[in-house]
Amino acid sequence: MIKKIKSKLSVKVFFITALLMTACCTITYLCIARFAPYIYTHELSEVEEIADIISVELSYTPFEEAQYLIPPFNDVLSREYDDEFVLHIFQSSGEELALPYLNTFTGKEITDYQNVETTKEYRILFADNTSEYILLLTKNTDKESQVIEALQKSLPVLSVVIFVVSVIAAFFYTWYITKPIKKISKLSEQMAAMDFNAIYPTSRTDEIGTLSYNLNELSSKLVSALSELQTANQKLQADIDMERQLEQQRVEFFSAASHELKTPITIIKGQLQGMLYQVGRYKDRETYLAQSLEVTNTLEKMVQELLTISRLDTPGYICKKTSIDFSALINERLTAYEDLFMQRELTIEKSIMPKLYVLGDIQLLQKVLDNLLGNAATYSGAGNHILVKLWNELGKVNLTIENTGAHIPDEDIPKLFEAFYRVDHSRNRQTGGTGLGLYIVKTILELHGAEISIANSVQGVIVFVQF
Repeated sequence: MIKKIKSKLSVKVFFITALLMTACCTITYLCIARFAPYIYTHELSEVEEIADIISVELSYTPFEEAQYLIPPFNDVLSREYDDEFVLHIFQSSGEELALPYLNTFTGKEITDYQNVETTKEYRILFADNTSEYILLLTKNTDKESQVIEALQKSLPVLSVVIFVVSVIAAFFYTWYITKPIKKISKLSEQMAAMDFNAIYPTSRTDEIGTLSYNLNELSSKLVSALSELQTANQKLQADIDMERQLEQQRVEFFSAASHELKTPITIIKGQLQGMLYQVGRYKDRETYLAQSLEVTNTLEKMVQELLTISRLDTPGYICKKTSIDFSALINERLTAYEDLFMQRELTIEKSIMPKLYVLGDIQLLQKVLDNLLGNAATYSGAGNHILVKLWNELGKVNLTIENTGAHIPDEDIPKLFEAFYRVDHSRNRQTGGTGLGLYIVKTILELHGAEISIANSVQGVIVFVQF
């Protein structure tokens, strides 16, 4: 039996904990049983009649004279019922009046006695007062202080006992149980940090001894195995991630390209065949050659944008960033677009804080501005305004471009940055676009750690960019 107890940590902990808890609880119970007296000897029903009498007497008494009537009743409650009941008078609002003078408040409410045994509430009106008051009797909770007094008497004994037992238990657990567990915990932390050189020597035969032995064995076996596995796993994971990204990019690229290039190629093919065979209206070659050239230009632009996306999405691509005067760059692009704005009869209003610098690739950021300004010009009708604002706030550079007279359906806004998505589903030459502009803008800004959002404003549509 003794050998079994020595070899089982759970049995040892059980017996030690049971003995300590039994000793502490027994001593605590004996102390409370020894010092705590019986509190109440009377029931509230015994003073219901007195409460009736008090309520009736006060109803025939002026408010100012009530102070002379209340003390005799308090004396009766104290003398005849061992001070076990207390008289309370409240205003109709629930505030308790101080007895016996009734000219101040105790600071308590009638709701404070919800958890105390009370008589029923008596509604009274003083002889010279039209205000209603509430009278009731409650158990005297101050008598419960005898229990507190008893506990205070036993506190020195309990304190000594608890302190001694706690010190002994803490010392024992620290020496016999906690210390080896801490050593094993430290060993496991070293193993978690890939350090398998530490060994825990032990001669114990219980669960702690078995655990330490197993950890030592595990440590020695994992030293060589993990080093090889880590090298192989890192190489394999890198290859898998790279191949997966490349494959996904290839699938998305060819799928999107084949779908989006199909329409313009079909148009050009049809027009060329019609002109070649001089079918119907296609005899007017000059007109349809111009249309074919326009479609070809659109096709060329789409191919260029697809190549840009392919380059930006290439794994490991890093844009070359330098410190750029963003204020000057915006002014430069606005100047470049002046002719387009004039052709479309658009008014430019700008508020650009000078000398605001951002870290980025100037060619990519120029493409962002060109796309945003081009969209603003394309989707604003004649006579409208384009508002450009650049400012610095809390260390962040903020840019807004707002074009008036435009509106985007709310259901389309979350999809604006998806590749090949167009708000104008008709995809006509004037407004359709390639559906790649905003996708490229978002990709470039993400490479620069910037954020972009688009929303409808009171005047039109506003784009917000923050570096």
